[in-house]
Amino acid sequence: MRALLVVMAGAAAAHCPPVIGTGLPKAGTRSLAHYMQQALGYETVKYSGGLDPLVAGFVLKDDTFYDDYPWYASPCAFARTYQNASFVHMERNCSAWAGSAIHQLFCRWLRGGCVSDGFNASTTRFGYQVTFHHFERLASGLIDDACRSQRDVCGGDARLVPRFVAACEAHSRLVRECVPPSRLFAARLDPSFNRTGLDALGPFLGCQYRMPPDESWGVFGQRGVT
Repeated sequence: MRALLVVMAGAAAAHCPPVIGTGLPKAGTRSLAHYMQQALGYETVKYSGGLDPLVAGFVLKDDTFYDDYPWYASPCAFARTYQNASFVHMERNCSAWAGSAIHQLFCRWLRGGCVSDGFNASTTRFGYQVTFHHFERLASGLIDDACRSQRDVCGGDARLVPRFVAACEAHSRLVRECVPPSRLFAARLDPSFNRTGLDALGPFLGCQYRMPPDESWGVFGQRGVT
């Protein structure tokens, strides 16, 4: 492995391309951002400052990983607009993801946008807007229904789990439909992939490793921090 890293270092480009993360929240994106920083020296940019990058005319920078909302929510538009960007799609078993998404993404955060008859779609909070509208595309009515039954859903009622699973599956299909395979690297949050799959990311991006991939994943990947 270390000999391979030395060879790669000599052939690597001076700068790594900008990377957009298309993984859903709670799919392992924190682990991936940690890995990108430790292994490849990427700086992480989250949230885009509450601005729509396409409207604001964002220019993506080399050596930068664009993570969280709104980056995961518009793979089609971003793939068309940012021809210089590569994409890393972090995936997690959709059944496992659904549990985390309900209890953390919805119950601990997005629930704050609920009103009596569903979700407040006219909210001015950018993160709420992006997340709600993306889930409307993946599974129409899901967040409204979660809001209407939030006490039960956040109390452990599993009635919406299948719909969250379906949303997860729909998101992965959307990413693969929109991003050309030559620009898309798919990663998974599981121990076997951490050990054997991530060492392909550096060559995919044309970047040299600063640390061996199996070491830089570290406790984040081992503990499944998402």
